[in-house]
Amino acid sequence: MEEAKVKTHRGGLGLEEAMRRRAARVERLSGQIDALGAQKFGNKITFEIGCGKGHYLSAYGAKFKGEMCVGIDLISSRVRDGGRKNERLGNSNVFFIKAECSEFLDALKSKNIELKKIFIFFPDPWPKKRHHRRRLIQDEFLANLKGFCAPEAVLYFRTDHSEYFNRAKEAFLRSPDWEVLADSSLPFEEVSQFQRLLPVFSTLAARLKS
Repeated sequence: MEEAKVKTHRGGLGLEEAMRRRAARVERLSGQIDALGAQKFGNKITFEIGCGKGHYLSAYGAKFKGEMCVGIDLISSRVRDGGRKNERLGNSNVFFIKAECSEFLDALKSKNIELKKIFIFFPDPWPKKRHHRRRLIQDEFLANLKGFCAPEAVLYFRTDHSEYFNRAKEAFLRSPDWEVLADSSLPFEEVSQFQRLLPVFSTLAARLKS
């Protein structure tokens, strides 16, 4: 009985420490967002979740200089690669940040900044059924994302996993907040190194309902 109490107590401390560390990361991200100078771009962001090595967003930003572009990824080396691409292209409007999506959005809560375009390309499909709850495109995610978006923001989703694509499309069709667009073409195409390995894929575009 006493041993069980100790385990519970230790588990509680573990959760408390995890929450403390998360709060510290969110605070750090808040400072990074402040440093971006979004007001120069009308406080609107073109946002890529899971930007990889920054191939797409750095090329996009070079074409659309009037947009502030922010890409996030969990792997530091990818974020650094994106920064190097930016330097080569001379981009001053593209930023790559190491961040988890929910933590970045939490850091964005107190800011006068809105997401205008969202790109989600080839996210982990978590193919095993028991892992489906880990997929990014879920009903809860779409409902939460609405609160960070500009009116009629557009989200572009691309995957090579047909089952994930179909489930994601169903989530958008169920959503009271998003409408699937007939035209799923991207505003800009750039074939990334990752995409070359996955030549067969599907794309979906959805707009936030007014």
